[in-house]
Amino acid sequence: MTSSSWSSGRQRKGSPSSPEGQGRECPGAIWAPPSWSPFLEGLDWVAPRLEGTRIRAGAGAVAGKVDAVARTHGRRLPFLPASASWCTLGGIVANNSAGASSFRHGSTHRWVTGLAGIDAWGRPFRAGFGGASQGPLPQAVKSLPQLSALNRLSRDEDGIPSGWPRVRKNSSGYALDRFLPDPGLLSLLPGSEGTLAIITEVEFETAPVPPRRGVLLLPARSPGEVVQLAQAMDQEGATACEFLGRRFLEVAGLDRSPDFGAMARGAFALLLVEVEGEADQVHETLDRCQAVGRQVAGPGRRATNPEEVRELWRLRKAASPIIAREAGQGRISTQFIEDSVVPVSRLGDYLSGLDRILDAASLDAVIFGHAGDGNVHVNPLVEIHRPGWEEQVRTVLDQVVDLVASLGGTLAGEHGDGRLRAPFMERIWGAELAQAFQSVKETLDPAGILNPGVVVPLPGQDPLEGLSPRARTHP
Repeated sequence: MTSSSWSSGRQRKGSPSSPEGQGRECPGAIWAPPSWSPFLEGLDWVAPRLEGTRIRAGAGAVAGKVDAVARTHGRRLPFLPASASWCTLGGIVANNSAGASSFRHGSTHRWVTGLAGIDAWGRPFRAGFGGASQGPLPQAVKSLPQLSALNRLSRDEDGIPSGWPRVRKNSSGYALDRFLPDPGLLSLLPGSEGTLAIITEVEFETAPVPPRRGVLLLPARSPGEVVQLAQAMDQEGATACEFLGRRFLEVAGLDRSPDFGAMARGAFALLLVEVEGEADQVHETLDRCQAVGRQVAGPGRRATNPEEVRELWRLRKAASPIIAREAGQGRISTQFIEDSVVPVSRLGDYLSGLDRILDAASLDAVIFGHAGDGNVHVNPLVEIHRPGWEEQVRTVLDQVVDLVASLGGTLAGEHGDGRLRAPFMERIWGAELAQAFQSVKETLDPAGILNPGVVVPLPGQDPLEGLSPRARTHP
């Protein structure tokens, strides 16, 4: 449901391994996908070499291919989302995307070291890249803190606006928590969803490829145990901490699996924990994590052999086939509440509240996500041929917004507000911060030509306008 602008590298259809994903050569690039859209012409290049530990590419380049280039130098992009094999760099910067390893390594914004593009007046800009910023936009951005709507915001000792949600990751609103302490384009543009500028080029810092990985699958019998385990895995240094909710386990048939049935039956969720590092470090960390799991709900199952690691990760990646199968039975995954994030300490309250809301609406859902970050992906299975389904969806959305607000969270942990979540900005953020977002938008795009209705809503904007559920397709 995220609404990103084409101009900021919208996530594309097609896969590098599919017929339409076969690359062509671009000057100075070792790989580039086809021009799926005229707007990406010339933006799909990847630099063939790293500059030190940094890599540059066009905003239309597929993220996974950029990562592949980095890996030829023993480096990687550790924040990439599961859609890395087909999403574009501009898309992940625009949404401040995150993946499973963002639990340890942070979201996209932490790794951006350079951005180039075009502002709302059609003027080029550059920021970062190890040099001085160029163009009028960087100077305009530095003056934003003097706007009355921003200047009057009360702030804590770190310069972060008072009342800012204390969540581990966030892609809702404009990133004033990063920007006000350190005004600049690299603080503000990631996560702005193509509403403030058009991104054409990105530079990232990279990280070393870890020598070894290990995975641990742990049961949790209640929402409280999910929180307890997630917080413990953070303390033990896990790289990822994912979870598969009860309905996910049932629909996937894991409760009947000869390998995982004993663990899945009766579990509220299964947690998938990954650690990385040198071999000894991986085994020692897994030992500590498994000891915690044994005390809470059971020893779980661990793997360090690469094929066994991939097998356990396939459980997490089963969501899309599950959802596609349900669509064949007339129930369409309609992702209108699919990216909320709450403080990890409140994750159990959110999961319990979500169950109550869905049960009251007689609505089934496949639920999974990033337990360590308090970020939940909810895929309600809507019978769109049943009369009244639109009102059912509207009621659930309204109640989930209230629930998230009451728990101090936001509606977007890694996918952005889009036009779906923008109308709820004031209910989530409060009047002062919503007005601050409005002021940023009006200053940098006074004509409102860049992705109107995204992040900052238009007057009377209906969050469900144009909602037309359809079976999900993937490369």
